Amino acid sequence: MNLELLKPFRSAEGVQRAKQTYLVELVSQDGISGWSEISAQNDPSYWPETVSTCLEIIEHHLTPLLGVEFSSPFEIASIMASVKGNQMARASIEMAFFDLWARHDGVSLAQLLGVPADNTHIPAGVSLSMTGEMEVLLLELTDLHERGYRFFKAKVAPETDTAIFELSRTDFPLDHLVLDANGSYAGTSQEHLVRLGDTGVALIEQPLSERDFVGHADLAKRLVTPVGLDESIGCVDDIITALRLGMTPTVNLKPSRVGGYVESLKIIERCQHEGLHLRIGGMLETGIGRAHNVALASHPAFDRVGDLAASNHYFANDLTEPFVLSDDGSIERPTGAGLGRVPDPGWISQAPCLDLRIR
Repeated sequence: MNLELLKPFRSAEGVQRAKQTYLVELVSQDGISGWSEISAQNDPSYWPETVSTCLEIIEHHLTPLLGVEFSSPFEIASIMASVKGNQMARASIEMAFFDLWARHDGVSLAQLLGVPADNTHIPAGVSLSMTGEMEVLLLELTDLHERGYRFFKAKVAPETDTAIFELSRTDFPLDHLVLDANGSYAGTSQEHLVRLGDTGVALIEQPLSERDFVGHADLAKRLVTPVGLDESIGCVDDIITALRLGMTPTVNLKPSRVGGYVESLKIIERCQHEGLHLRIGGMLETGIGRAHNVALASHPAFDRVGDLAASNHYFANDLTEPFVLSDDGSIERPTGAGLGRVPDPGWISQAPCLDLRIR
């Protein structure tokens, strides 16, 4: 299904005007459903997978693996290990399975993931579409601040970052602003990125291409501003690579990009062991994907504000009960079993859905 965004969202990868999404429903023999969504985009500009490739892998390679008995939801990752790569496809199955298991046991998904019960509110962070006009950027930042947001991410690229240099000469506090380059500074001189860091921003995320670990490590040695990795992180081994090169990155963890919760928890454990900062990422998910991210983001290891905004920042009407911004600038984790969210039946009646029955 296509959900129109309230306004076009521009990044270094292109302009997105709608979110095409497929929901995945896993249904157990006793009729309990677990939900997830495919987070991939229509094109491979962010990640090698697309919606189409995920559907192909799910139908022909992952679904046939599910006809076995499980004693724990943590077993499903090893069951699907024969399918190499394709993290977003595997995540859509694994995360739906975790939701199903939690609902069956009558516990929240967060509880199943080992999150303390009292960690119910997650600081909200909001992503801004890329612009090269400082006045436009400042106006949007000011508006979002007045609406209650306190942490922001601005998309940047070499051709638009003049707006950041100009913004640094205003009174807006840049220490609550993350710059997300989506690898657009590949080949750019490091001196320029050093000057960008000197503006006082909180973090520069993924300035270089996703496999340029050496370049990121060299850059991190020169920057006072922390360097974050996003697209570079597809599994825990990528964390180890960065560490071996002498880098201590702030990690943007998107559970759908690393294959689901089992790998996410490995990454969390490694980051805690190494003292690395963690933030949750987002893929313009609907309420189902957002509920999954909120559950994981309530883990205490996430010590940096991530990309969790209220539903009404992106969509006029979400697929689920919307997530709202609390007065203290946080998003409340849903209560109840599993995700604490289900799709609106009105949406389901008119939308494609992968209904995978575990027999």
